[in-house]
Amino acid sequence: MNAWDGIFFIGIAAMFGLALWRRRVRASGIRRLAQMTGFHYLADTIPQSILKDLPAGITSVWNVLEGERSGRRVIAFDCRFGSGKGSLRRTVIAIQADRSSITASAFDPDIQVEQIGEWTFLYRPKELAVVAQLTPLSELSAYLEAV
Repeated sequence: MNAWDGIFFIGIAAMFGLALWRRRVRASGIRRLAQMTGFHYLADTIPQSILKDLPAGITSVWNVLEGERSGRRVIAFDCRFGSGKGSLRRTVIAIQADRSSITASAFDPDIQVEQIGEWTFLYRPKELAVVAQLTPLSELSAYLEAV
């Protein structure tokens, strides 16, 4: 093994370490957000009641929050749509309410709103998430308060 191989492996290890660190920092922030908003942090466990209604293509979930706002059940979570290089990471907010009772402009006029069963899902479409794919915690907090 020469010096360039060593530098390459150190670079790869640093990238994985950074990704792990960022995931832990976000999870810690999500737990703090749960405490501040009165939601419950469920880690990577999605409630059974929403499983059958999840948008198509979601392959994994993590940082799940569950709570109630304005008499409506709300579940927010980070997820991955698809797999491999074509996969997308998104933060999804699910509200147990009819789509007509939710104004997307109260959140973001460009946000995608999808009704499946008794749940309305809000998340950023692919076109808007070129750089940051997960919703920043400050924005997520505002969205949860706006529900």
